[in-house]
Amino acid sequence: MQQVADYLIKVKAEFKDGQIVPEIPAEEVMRLVNEPNIVIVQTGIPADMLQSMVGATRAWAEKTPLAEAPDTFDNNQHKQRLHIAKIQKAPQLFHDHTFDAILDLDAETREALLAVFHPIRKFWNALTGNNEEFGIRKGQPYFHPQVTHYPMGGSFFGRHWHPLTPQKVGTILALNQYGKDYHSGGTGYVINDQIVETEGHQNMGDMVLFRYDLPHWVSPSSFADRFSWDDPRGRWVAILPFYDPWGKPAEDKEPQGWKEQIKQAVV
Repeated sequence: MQQVADYLIKVKAEFKDGQIVPEIPAEEVMRLVNEPNIVIVQTGIPADMLQSMVGATRAWAEKTPLAEAPDTFDNNQHKQRLHIAKIQKAPQLFHDHTFDAILDLDAETREALLAVFHPIRKFWNALTGNNEEFGIRKGQPYFHPQVTHYPMGGSFFGRHWHPLTPQKVGTILALNQYGKDYHSGGTGYVINDQIVETEGHQNMGDMVLFRYDLPHWVSPSSFADRFSWDDPRGRWVAILPFYDPWGKPAEDKEPQGWKEQIKQAVV
């Protein structure tokens, strides 16, 4: 375990039998997240698996029309988002691929995605004390696996936050390499009025963990590059949200009271 900067900690892990095994117990990782800190877990997931996930996502998107209707949370779709997000009330410019019905994908695509999403799911379960599987369950929280592409030339996601529960801990897995595949853009956070940036600290295969109610954003990719939806360059990440899209919407206000909420986060 290494303290990289204030509120920024790196934890080594081993990828063994399809699972992410950190050098310290999952309970200790979760304690660090809840203090709060930004914890970067060096998962050890092989690069070829991460590259296969990106390749499978791109191949699937090329043969799948862009979704234009409002999100229904019960299918597999991809959207070029350039608007103010209705839920987060934040401006955004990126290309997301959401696989709510991941089990319904063709075998080749499903295998490539689940090779990475299953380890993330198992790790999140270990951190939160859950035992959740993939699948749509209306009226209950469930996983919404996403692969997101932030193209070169100004893609970003404005400052926003989420309810702490039921997610508890956010997961952002880097699918390509900063400084090689992209040169700008990363996730930033606010902890105790201090800005914590992960840009330059997250390598391919590293997973950023954070308390889900921390204010955060994705910094813009360089405007020196020309923007194109069709250019595969840029930052690629996999995330695994867990929520009930048909449930009562959360109040749109900044989170308050860390000490009180920490007890709720570890229940």
